[in-house]
Amino acid sequence: MKKTIKFLNQLEDNFCAIILAIMTVLAFINVIARYVFLASFPWVEELNRLGLVILTYVGAAVALKQHAHLGLSILTDKLPVTAQKVITVLGCVAGLFFCYVAINYGYKMVANEYSHHVLTQGMQWPEYLFGLWLPVGCVVLAIRFLQQIIHVFLGKEDSEA
Repeated sequence: MKKTIKFLNQLEDNFCAIILAIMTVLAFINVIARYVFLASFPWVEELNRLGLVILTYVGAAVALKQHAHLGLSILTDKLPVTAQKVITVLGCVAGLFFCYVAINYGYKMVANEYSHHVLTQGMQWPEYLFGLWLPVGCVVLAIRFLQQIIHVFLGKEDSEA
């Protein structure tokens, strides 16, 4: 089980790194094209938009895994450990609620885009391929929130343990 979790953690991290690298290369190519050809490629902007959507939700899950989300802990640090755990669980429950709402909205949005055959402006790709990452990313984020809750109840300090 630990090997599977470690593999999935590395897969998630590497996936984000690959998406970021692709976005960087595409943006660089587009800048060079603007200066050399005096025109940019519209498909680069669409692909970078897709990459940004992917990185937003999958990156939020990676940040949650690494405890890298911003937080104001000036009050919670002064509370007893039990109260800190309760607040952590409440925060995760609020995060799960956000994921639930975003997954429902994302599903409806993708179904609407699919049924109406909405295409992107530049590449004429199906728009639902872009919108699909909202519910997918929120499912990954919800899994991380659930892991966080489980780790609080098991008393583990590190969520990758």
